[in-house]
Amino acid sequence: MTDAAPASQPAAARWFSKPVIDPVNTLAWFAMDALWLCRLAWPAYLAAGLTVATGLLLLTLGRREGRGAVYADLGLNCWIIMNTVWLAHDLNGRDTPRAVAAVLGGLGAVFVVAAARHSREVRRLRVGR
Repeated sequence: MTDAAPASQPAAARWFSKPVIDPVNTLAWFAMDALWLCRLAWPAYLAAGLTVATGLLLLTLGRREGRGAVYADLGLNCWIIMNTVWLAHDLNGRDTPRAVAAVLGGLGAVFVVAAARHSREVRRLRVGR
């Protein structure tokens, strides 16, 4: 499947496509971490909200690409939520709930492994040996 949206698609459909949302998610995540580093709480919370929202949108858009893409997006979303929980607790002066972070990190790792198992590129590497 190709990432390019056909020219016949409405403009709104092109704006809400994975090739557009993915870099927006990356920029939001970068902004979230940079604002967190600068201890700018409210701007960091806003960037975190945008990061979570675009991550969930990526998950929704990835359904069309098959199970491997869904697993990869689930892993990404586990990491985003783990990072956001850590940010919120750190900026509030509280300890990070390590149990929540560990569960999300472990679950995210499981999803990434599942995505790799469904990847054609990984299968090609195994066959090529």
